[in-house]
Parts: sequence; C-alpha cells; structure tokens
Amino acid sequence: MRHRSAVLAVALLTLASAPAASVPAEAAGSDPDWPCVQILVPTLSSGQIWPGDPIEGKEGDWRDIPGTEPVLKQLLDRRLDPEQEQAAINRFADQLEANGAAADRNAALTALFAGAFDALNQERGQAISAIKRYAHQQRVLLDSIDAALTRLQALPADAPEATALREEIAWRRRILDERRRNQTALCEQPVQFEQKAGRIARDIAARLD
Repeated sequence: MRHRSAVLAVALLTLASAPAASVPAEAAGSDPDWPCVQILVPTLSSGQIWPGDPIEGKEGDWRDIPGTEPVLKQLLDRRLDPEQEQAAINRFADQLEANGAAADRNAALTALFAGAFDALNQERGQAISAIKRYAHQQRVLLDSIDAALTRLQALPADAPEATALREEIAWRRRILDERRRNQTALCEQPVQFEQKAGRIARDIAARLD
C-alpha cells in the first residue's frame, strides 16, 4: 500500500494549486469521481448572478424575438473576449431601444440572457460529466498500477516477468502524468463557463431600465 499512497500523492499533487470555485455548493470530495479542487456545483442558479426578472420558463423566448439569434450565437462563441461580448450586447440593446418601448426592450434583454444562461449551463454540465469520466479513468489506471506493483513485489527482482512489469508500470505512470496535466485544464472549464455567465449577466443587466 506504500506504493499506492505514493502514486495517489503524485496523481493529486498538481490539482492542489488549482483555484477554488467562487460559487459555494456541494463539498469537494463528496463525489469520488470529482477530482478537482474547485467545489462541485452541478448546476448554476441564475438568481445568484442575475438581478432582473426570473428567467425560469423563458429559455426559449429568444426564438420569438427578431435579431436575437445571431447575438446569442456571438455570446456563446468561446473565441469572443469580454470586450467583444459587451459590444455585442450593447449593439443589440441599442437596436431594441431604437425600435420599441422600454418594457419590450427589457423583455428582449431578459430573453437573451435566459437563452445564453441555459446554453452555458448545459455546456458546463457537459464539461463536468467529461471531468467525471476522465477522473474515473484515472482511478482505473491507478488500480491497474497498484495491481502491477503488488505482482512485482511477489517476484524475484531478476525474474523476466519482473522486468516486463517494471516497464509496464513506468509506461502507465507516464500516461498518468500526461493525463494529470490535462486534468488540471479540464477542471478550469466549469469555472470559465461560470465567469462567462456572470459577465453576460452583468453586461445585459446594465442595459435594463
């Protein structure tokens, strides 16, 4: 078990430096397939970031508002930087202001946020599921290394099988190290979706009456 403890320590070391999520919820470590230091928040709540009217049930309202679809697609583009997001929202709000009453403009802006938030929540959920699958595969790999170490301990050091096992263990550890580096980046994805949702909420809310 000394070997397994060492492997586990190596596997978790990089994750220790990852930033914690800003939205409190389910305690880290309560899910065996959640490997991230960031606190696991399975689903975001719009009420924590949106000061306008409730958006429940309005996720598809944007489809009935002309000109909303291209703006929504822009906002969901991961390549857009925060300044471009804000500019897209301001252009949309300016068009609404020129074309209608304040109540209609507020409803359209709310529908835009509802659509964006719903899509980001879904993408974030997919990212969380991918992290859990990845972590489960990591655990399977750790178990295989543990089993190989146990077999190795039972063999004479100069046995041909021992040589093959050492090579196998070294190869699996290299895979583990590579996957651990990728896992750190994966753990940041849900936080990035949270931050994007927060920015969009702030920028749209700033144009509400």
